[in-house]
Amino acid sequence: MPSPTDRALSTPLKLLLYGLLGLVSFLVVIAAVRFVFGLFFGLIGLILGLLSLAATIGFLAAIGYAVYWVASTVFSQDESTASTTSAAQTQAEHATGAASASETDSVERLSERYAKGEITEAELERRLEQALDEPSLDGSGATEAEWNRELN
Repeated sequence: MPSPTDRALSTPLKLLLYGLLGLVSFLVVIAAVRFVFGLFFGLIGLILGLLSLAATIGFLAAIGYAVYWVASTVFSQDESTASTTSAAQTQAEHATGAASASETDSVERLSERYAKGEITEAELERRLEQALDEPSLDGSGATEAEWNRELN
């Protein structure tokens, strides 16, 4: 037999309570689905944002490299020209130094030969004048063959 409480709840009231329970359940499910989709699309948005950031950094890096390449190409020509000029100056200074060193060597050799009595004073003066006035074309002084010819 039905209890007095069951009898007190009529069928329309039961329908109303069950309907209210169904509506609350439906709203809870909708909120849960909305939360899950919010997380999902938020994660997708985060991933797309990071990809966009990476693409922007890559694009800026490419532009920076292009500017670096152009600048290094322009300025490396100046550096190569400067280094070529510097190398030419260094070679000229070296040749001058070599010529003066070879002149000093020839003067010393002639002085030694004169001191030993191998050549006369006139011969010494003539050879000194020749050695000091006419350095060789390469700046290295007289060649070994010239010295041998001169000494003999």
